[in-house]
Amino acid sequence: MVTDEPDKADEDPPAYQRGFVIVPEDQHFRGPMNLHPYTRPLTIADLESVVALENAAFPNPEERATREKFIYRLTKCGELCLGMFCTMVPGSGVEAETFATGRPVETKRRNGAISVLIGHIVAAKTTTPLVTDDSMDYPRDWNSETPTPSRLGHQEGGRTIVLHSVAVLPRFQGRGLGSVLMMAYMQQMNGAGIADRLALIAHDHKIQWYEKLGFTNQGMSSCQFGGGGWYDMVFDLKALEPRAAYG
Repeated sequence: MVTDEPDKADEDPPAYQRGFVIVPEDQHFRGPMNLHPYTRPLTIADLESVVALENAAFPNPEERATREKFIYRLTKCGELCLGMFCTMVPGSGVEAETFATGRPVETKRRNGAISVLIGHIVAAKTTTPLVTDDSMDYPRDWNSETPTPSRLGHQEGGRTIVLHSVAVLPRFQGRGLGSVLMMAYMQQMNGAGIADRLALIAHDHKIQWYEKLGFTNQGMSSCQFGGGGWYDMVFDLKALEPRAAYG
């Protein structure tokens, strides 16, 4: 069973949970487990949960992001990465591959509740309008004192946000949580005004799912990550309306 009181007003969340967005009540999954998910930006402190989720969600190791790439992306551009969490109680019978890496909810509860990652979006910026192999890579000396300028990986001045990993734990799939996570992310990036578009690569059986979210199919991708065979998908972000000047 999942705890049904993750957001009680008298329970002040710890620093790593501040800034989260509670998923609207009408978007909660109703079923054997009554989920009350919320989203928040990911940080390097979430590394172990992110790796565990990635490994569980992608059966083909060639299509997973490596641990090293997650360290790079969560460190360089964690503000572009979003996690979906649920508050769960140990011993309740709920199974999740990320349960062991969840962190305690530092509140007044006595049930030992922990915050468990059930879905994530890990992203970075690039200067090209579509996903490339360079954007999927990362510079090996990025953490050195004098890193060499590189076209690989995150490009802070880019106007395209590349979604490298969109994943939900297998046992939580088929419940609409992936769509909720994506819509929350798209809304946040629309409001941020930091990019012109979202781009990702998808296999043919996922094209329709992304199209329902507003992405357009740009045809076969040149990206050979994981053996190739991908399609380029793009979502154009809305331009921020000019604000009236006062004073």
